[in-house]
Amino acid sequence: MPIRGRIPIIAAAIAINVIIAAFVQILKLPIYMDAIGTIIAAIMLGVTPAIIVGVVSFLIASVLVSPVYIYFIGTQAAIAVYAYVAARYWAGFSSWIRVIPTGIGLGILAGVVSAPVIVLVFGGATGSGRDLITAFIVSGGQQIVSAVFLSGAASEPIDKTLQCIAAMLVLRSLPDFLVGHFSNAALTKTLAPSPRK
Repeated sequence: MPIRGRIPIIAAAIAINVIIAAFVQILKLPIYMDAIGTIIAAIMLGVTPAIIVGVVSFLIASVLVSPVYIYFIGTQAAIAVYAYVAARYWAGFSSWIRVIPTGIGLGILAGVVSAPVIVLVFGGATGSGRDLITAFIVSGGQQIVSAVFLSGAASEPIDKTLQCIAAMLVLRSLPDFLVGHFSNAALTKTLAPSPRK
């Protein structure tokens, strides 16, 4: 499909990321929920448009929500690649049985990619709800580096599993006429029943 036909999906995916990120930031939840649009774009459009969604949404969020978002653009790129690969080669969004381990795997990846930024740039605290978990772990005697990794291990798999489930449900709710315009291997496997093994 020409890029012009992809622009509405890219814009909608960016809006999803930014709007949900704003609500989570206001509520100081220990999760992020800021990559649902990136995951949807990866499955519908492919890696490059999904990276565009992730980068642009975090640039906007760094202005409108919190300046820390700009430092996690690399995490968004990693999420885009992972989501596409998981959807295309493992049908990772095709069923509940597959989406949960897909989300856990994404959480581990995002935690590993984000942790050095949290430690080196922000000293362990970014102003998110996850900081509460980090502070609790530090109060138990852990060093900040360990505390950041442990808080990521506690929150990221849950957060990314919820985001993968949300993306799967959104994609499954799309009308057939729209899906037909964006047919590709990742989307086809996402919308097809998954094998039970």
